[in-house]
Amino acid sequence: MTADRTHPFDIVLALRLLTPAGTMATIADELAVAPSQIHAALGRLGTAGLLRKAPRSEPRTTNAKALAEFLLFGVRYAFPAMRGPLADGVPTAWSAPALAMQLDAPDAVVWPTALGPSTVRGFSIKPLYRNAVRIVGSAPATYRLLTLVDAMRLGEPRARNAARAILETELGWSREPA
Repeated sequence: MTADRTHPFDIVLALRLLTPAGTMATIADELAVAPSQIHAALGRLGTAGLLRKAPRSEPRTTNAKALAEFLLFGVRYAFPAMRGPLADGVPTAWSAPALAMQLDAPDAVVWPTALGPSTVRGFSIKPLYRNAVRIVGSAPATYRLLTLVDAMRLGEPRARNAARAILETELGWSREPA
């Protein structure tokens, strides 16, 4: 993959930047990555049009409408998720709190990990980045949005439609009349 292409972690950072940013060091700590990863991701997000242009003195923010368009129509093709074997882990997609109350899904989906008391048993999927399980406590709003993105990535129609409705509302996206 070339340096100018969007990486899966870039989506996580774009979701995190939807809320007031803080410093790059703070965000790096929240997302359990090196500050250099944040810097590189910001460059790729800017190239992809997923950041708003701002003077250097102002914090970078996500272009929510562009991000919504990508999440609603492209993320499942760019970063597909496949169900893996049963594992203990952190709930995601329709098993996470954002969708669990809306959908009566028989199978749980998790990011595999032995960490934490709130792990459940379910089908594993690979998260968009390796430290995703750590954001449950350090960046709960980002965790919530990332679980909705996983519902979009998995491609289950009912879950995808429910996640789409929430993402459209939270990201302020609406279809413009033709």
